[in-house]
Amino acid sequence: MKLVICEGVDDMAVLEGICGASGIAGLTIENCKCRANVERVVSELKIRPEFTREEVESVAVVIDAEASFDASWQKVQNAVQLGFEVRLARHGEFTRRKPRFGGFVVSGAGGQGMIEELCLESVGDQPGFSCLEDYFKCLSERTAKKEYHSKAKFRAWMASQTEYELYVGLAAKHGFIPWEKPAFTPLREFLRQL
Repeated sequence: MKLVICEGVDDMAVLEGICGASGIAGLTIENCKCRANVERVVSELKIRPEFTREEVESVAVVIDAEASFDASWQKVQNAVQLGFEVRLARHGEFTRRKPRFGGFVVSGAGGQGMIEELCLESVGDQPGFSCLEDYFKCLSERTAKKEYHSKAKFRAWMASQTEYELYVGLAAKHGFIPWEKPAFTPLREFLRQL
């Protein structure tokens, strides 16, 4: 078994989309229902039957950087250390002993952000995308709010598409995200290592 633990259903849909489009098969992707649950979920893995029967080959923990890549990477390292007494030395690499453990923090420019950043980057060359940037720039200049979450930006992008009510998880499942784009390359290569 090759297991991937991620934060939520949107992350799960994106990971499934990347795997499906890239021919990466045989992964079991589970979400821990929110970022706050990562340490608990990872530490409880060892009592699952698949672990006690030694059927697990590898485990990947994938979370968003949010406001800080470093803090998020520390969260992944802590989760694996607490659960299995295994130290993850390098981001995006797996340990050697079985089960192999690895961690990946999804971030945009500047080491911040989340899975929506990658999705936005992947559609950045599509017609009309510059209008989205102009829209949020205009809002920032004319309102008290200066920063907009990438989730809001992705939903605004989807509002300009045929299916306008899609958040990133549904957009992933309905084919609105071009998985072959370079924005997904580091995450795709990490998943291939499993």
